Amino acid sequence: MIKNVIFDVGNVLVNYRWRALMEELGLSKDLQQIFDEKVFGSPWWGELDHGVMEESEVLVLLRGEIHGYEKEFDLIWDNRDKLVTPYPYSVPWIWALKKKGLKVYLLSNYPKSLFALHTECGCFPFLNSVDGRVVSGYVKMIKPNPDIYQYLLDQYQLKPTECVFLDDLEKNIETARAMRMKGIVFQSYEQASEELNRLIDQAQEK
Repeated sequence: MIKNVIFDVGNVLVNYRWRALMEELGLSKDLQQIFDEKVFGSPWWGELDHGVMEESEVLVLLRGEIHGYEKEFDLIWDNRDKLVTPYPYSVPWIWALKKKGLKVYLLSNYPKSLFALHTECGCFPFLNSVDGRVVSGYVKMIKPNPDIYQYLLDQYQLKPTECVFLDDLEKNIETARAMRMKGIVFQSYEQASEELNRLIDQAQEK
């Protein structure tokens, strides 16, 4: 039986819109490509998610990756409150699942300070509707490493065989499946909700 639905946040419940933000801030296409590779695609950005290093240290390293474009980096960072916007379906989707008697949790790679900022900005209107959450920057663990999945299971006393995990990255779903959860690679709301409903219905029939 499926009792728990676990959502990733970025690109599942909210639009992680860093490309659109750079466009809005007037960065050229060539410069956007540089930031794509050197900042948002950098392992150092992953360190922000991980939360082990001090944020100030990581920012120094990121700025070092784009020498000569520090002003543009600071412009993006000063507008980081606009990095995400909630998808219109996120709250109704969670409400619909809870009306079915399911528990809903969040498991997300997210920098601690950014998660706090985006909470304050109202980017996560679904937070009060979920039954629990584990965010990488707070617990200093990160997907796809199994320890953060186990932390969620232990924290809320969940059985993995009763859980479905939705994430936009295949590698994160692979870990969930290895830990005996059901997994759905999120591609769109329509696709993921259809797969989720099918899994829930199949589990009820058994």
